[in-house]
Amino acid sequence: MKKKRNIVSLIFILLGFVALMLWILSLVLSTGKSLKEFNLYLEIAYYIGAAALILYFLIIPFFTVLFAPPFSYRSVAQKLEGTQKKKVVEAHYRKMKKLSKRLIRKKQITDENAKLLKESMKGTKGGSLVLKDQRLQEQLSDILKNDIKKDMRKIVIESARDTLYLTALSQNNTIDILIVVVNNFRMLKKLVKRAGFRPSFFRLLKFYLNVALASLIADGAEKLDIQNMFGNLLPNLAKPIVGSLVEGSINAFFMLRSGFLAMQYIFNSCDDETSKNNLMNSAFAEAAKALPELTSSLVITPIANAIKGTVVNPTKKAIKKLFHKEEPLEIK
Repeated sequence: MKKKRNIVSLIFILLGFVALMLWILSLVLSTGKSLKEFNLYLEIAYYIGAAALILYFLIIPFFTVLFAPPFSYRSVAQKLEGTQKKKVVEAHYRKMKKLSKRLIRKKQITDENAKLLKESMKGTKGGSLVLKDQRLQEQLSDILKNDIKKDMRKIVIESARDTLYLTALSQNNTIDILIVVVNNFRMLKKLVKRAGFRPSFFRLLKFYLNVALASLIADGAEKLDIQNMFGNLLPNLAKPIVGSLVEGSINAFFMLRSGFLAMQYIFNSCDDETSKNNLMNSAFAEAAKALPELTSSLVITPIANAIKGTVVNPTKKAIKKLFHKEEPLEIK
C-alpha cells in the first residue's frame, strides 16, 4: 500500500514540476520577445542567462532531493526493551549501524561525534545485542538533537530571513512567487543534504503542496493594500516601508512553517490522523515562535541601532556639552 502511494505521489510531484517549468518558460519567452526588438544578441544572452538560473535555482535542487536516499528517522525513536525476537533486534541494530556509517561517510557530523559512533558500534565482544542497540540508539538520538537538528533549524531561519528581505524589497506579484518557490526548493535541498536523507515521496508531495500554498499567499500579500490599513496611525513616508516589512514577514512566516514541517517529515513518523495533526500544529507553533526572533534581529534591532547612532547618541552628546560645567583649574 505504501509503495503504491509513493509511486502515485512521485507521479504527481513530477507533473507539478513540469507545470511549474512550463509557467516559468512562458514568463521567460514573454520577456524575451520584447528584447528581440532591441538586439538579437541581447535576446540570446537573456535566454542563456535564464536557462542557467533555472538550472541552478530550481532543476538541480529539485533532482538533488528527488534522488537522495530515503530513510525514516523513526527507527532511531523506536526503543527495544529486549522482549522482541532476536531477528527484530538484529534488523533494528542493522538500521542503526547503516545510519551511523552513512553519517560518518558523508561527514554529516563532527569528528568527535563520529568517533563516539564508531566506539558504540564496536561495543564489547560477547555483550548483549539489545544493550549494543540501546547504546547506539542513545548516541544517535543525542547527535541528531544536538548536532544535525540544530544546524537544520539554522538553515530554515536563514531561508526565512532571505525571503523576508527579498519579498519586502520586491513590489511585484510574480517576482514574490518566484522568490518563495526558489527559496523553498533551495531550503529543502539544504535540509536533505544536512540530514543525509529525504522523506518519502508522499511527504515530499505534501511539502510541495505547502510551497504552492505559500506562493499563493505571497501573491495575495502583494495584492493587499497594507499601507492604507494603517490609516493615519503612521506618517505617509513610513507607510510603504512598514507595508513592505509586513508583506515580507508574512512570507517569512510561511517559509518558517514549510521548513519546520520538512524537518518534521524527515525526523518524525505519523501513522495516524492524530499524529499528522500534531506534526502540522508543531510546525505552526515553531514558526510562530521563531518569527518574532527573526523580525526582531533583522528589522527592529537594525532600525533601533540606526536611530541610536544617528539621533540618540548625537543628541545626548549635544546636551552633555550644553550643560556640562567645566571645573575651574586649581593653582597650587
